[in-house]
Amino acid sequence: MQRLVWIFALALMALAVTGCSVRKYVPEGNSLLISNKVIVEPSHKEIDIFGIYGNIKQKPTNQLFGWMPFVKVYYQTVDKKSNLGQWINENIGRKPVYYNEAATADSRKEIVTYLNNCGFFKSEVTSTHKIKNKKATVTYYVTPSEPYVIKNLKYDIKDSTLATHISRIERTLPVKAGEIYNAYKMDDERDIIVEYLNNHGYYTFTKDFIIFEIDTNFNQRRADVTVCIRGEKFDRYVIDKVFVHPDYKSGSTLPNDTTEYTFSYSYGKRRREVTFDYVTTGDPNMKFRTFNQMIQIHPGDVFNQRRVSQTYHSLHNLKIYSRSNIRFDTVPSSDNDTVRHLNCDIQLHKGKLNSYNLQLEGTNSAGNFGALGSITYKNNNIFHGSEVLTVKIKGGYQLFSTDKEISSSGHFHGNEFGGEASITFPRFLGPFKMRSFVLEYQPKTLVTFGYDSRKRPLYRRQTMQASFGYNWMANRRLQHILTPINLNSVKVDQSDYFKKKLEEEQNQRLKDQYTSHLIFGLNYSMIFSNQNPNFQRNFFYVKADIETSGNLLSLFNNTSLTTEFNDYHEIFGIRYAQYVKLGLDVRYFCYVNSGSFAFRVMGGYGIPYGNSYDMPFEKSYNAGGANGMRGWAFRELGPGGYIAPDGNKTERIGNIQLEFNAEYRFPIYSFLNGAVFTDIGNIWNSKPIESFPESEFGFDTFYKQLAMDMGLGLRLDFSFFLIRFDFAIPYRDPAYDESERWRFSQWQWKDVTFNFGIGYPF
Repeated sequence: MQRLVWIFALALMALAVTGCSVRKYVPEGNSLLISNKVIVEPSHKEIDIFGIYGNIKQKPTNQLFGWMPFVKVYYQTVDKKSNLGQWINENIGRKPVYYNEAATADSRKEIVTYLNNCGFFKSEVTSTHKIKNKKATVTYYVTPSEPYVIKNLKYDIKDSTLATHISRIERTLPVKAGEIYNAYKMDDERDIIVEYLNNHGYYTFTKDFIIFEIDTNFNQRRADVTVCIRGEKFDRYVIDKVFVHPDYKSGSTLPNDTTEYTFSYSYGKRRREVTFDYVTTGDPNMKFRTFNQMIQIHPGDVFNQRRVSQTYHSLHNLKIYSRSNIRFDTVPSSDNDTVRHLNCDIQLHKGKLNSYNLQLEGTNSAGNFGALGSITYKNNNIFHGSEVLTVKIKGGYQLFSTDKEISSSGHFHGNEFGGEASITFPRFLGPFKMRSFVLEYQPKTLVTFGYDSRKRPLYRRQTMQASFGYNWMANRRLQHILTPINLNSVKVDQSDYFKKKLEEEQNQRLKDQYTSHLIFGLNYSMIFSNQNPNFQRNFFYVKADIETSGNLLSLFNNTSLTTEFNDYHEIFGIRYAQYVKLGLDVRYFCYVNSGSFAFRVMGGYGIPYGNSYDMPFEKSYNAGGANGMRGWAFRELGPGGYIAPDGNKTERIGNIQLEFNAEYRFPIYSFLNGAVFTDIGNIWNSKPIESFPESEFGFDTFYKQLAMDMGLGLRLDFSFFLIRFDFAIPYRDPAYDESERWRFSQWQWKDVTFNFGIGYPF
């Protein structure tokens, strides 16, 4: 079965690589559109060239570095009657785009309209096309007219109170006198005005009330603009009462055993009241004070749409609720009232209180087979304030091929077990109130404790971990994670055989990797993602990390709390680690037809100093395994161009990492998906290490030491979790002499690495 899968994958790759020429498939009288060009003459800084490209109707045929392998796949399978042929045509093939004069004419009209909206009225747009070898290139020539400039700008607002509000933001509005007329900026100004007024009590105000009156002068190429707000009087709305339904069910009336409870709390210098309707016999119970920080819609305040959005975001942090809905109803009032009133209904739909999750991971490579299983329990309301308790227990084993000196059978059964418990509080916990920050960003507090034990042929490593930190969203795209307290205690028990080997080892840097140590520092991560879960659009994901350790402890050097031993210090009898670690992970996801491309570039640099000569083992970088360089087993790649002697079982680590991954993911049938991928990367050491020759990073050598693999993946996507099978083979291996690193001619079936995992690798 594995051979059949690989034969299919290699045949597909060969077809893609050799699919350069598609000319013979193009029907007579047609030409493939391969390029659109735009020339603006004379150029103008106010003309966005990308905006022009965006208005061209026909997009060029898909190409890959000038080739069209997927178009060739389309041509070769378009008439296939078999299910396999149709599937390849629809999921791998790319439909060609033929040059069309009518579409080009429509594009010219769209470009003219775009330029009109940018103030360049009656600009001239022409086009030419060249056809060679059945490939067409279209060039659009844009001759912009002299733009219209806004000479006078004024506001016509009958409601004086409304006019006062708008005058406060007038300087920040995008439409300004003296600048070029731009209809797109006018749309932006409508949005800004509506948002501002909605945040200052004008609940019913919409864009429909705003119109722009334009009076143009053709000879002087100028425009007088009047911003008109239609309507004599606009009502401001004040919140009257707030009702919370913590067990709301759509389309149902309140049951008989529902109790109404009015909760009074302090907000600033005033007392506020929120009324709860709750079922007295229901489960789970919620502490009413939980909502003090969450609900930012308060009786007596003017309506504020931004506060409504923040309340939605805050309620999303309460994991005991699956979804929430906020409704407003007007309260009847007399014509003499200076303001109108609104009642607010917050409807909360309960989710699951408890959940369980089982996971299984495994690898089989280079004679080492391993399996790891875990069970995770989650309670979404452990302290009746929607605090999330997560408990994870894991265990597994791995079969290692070892030297006879380690095991008479030549094999060693390693094991791993441990657990982790964490509590996520949907609120800020700390010595300072920081109320403004809390209300603005709704930070969550995370407390974690964990233990892990790993037994390997040469040693046993036990890790105890504790952390305390915060997580908050600056906006819907930017997330911050700050862990000011991060404690790890690592104990390493060496086997007699390994202890003897280390005593003979002259390189202290290598010996330090297998000694007990303490990590005490802080972590900070910033995550950006412009993914829209409601739309399938291309998006970026960027994560930047910084981690430090030992700086605070170093302040106690030469005090009674620390002991100096040789050239380093110990606290409580354990050497503490001191380092800074920087990391960057950039991903781009691109959707193409029914499939998608996923790209990742990541790098990291760990800098030991002070009390550390090298990075701690668990904080060092490694390469290989199910989520990185999949052509190698875990920790079997690198560092650099290091060539391991036969029988060397030392795990490979470094303090520098560079890696690039690319995947094409496509559906096969129902829940079965496929992937074709390649990985390029390695790890290095920043300084020469005698035990790892050729492992030092150098700008003039690192590119020669890049490892490369390719492979095929199968995924079982069950929506709530994904099972992944990846088959990869190295095609460039830096663990050989430089002249022998390309491995195509030496491929054997035993070189195929199988990886099994849960979820996508990135």
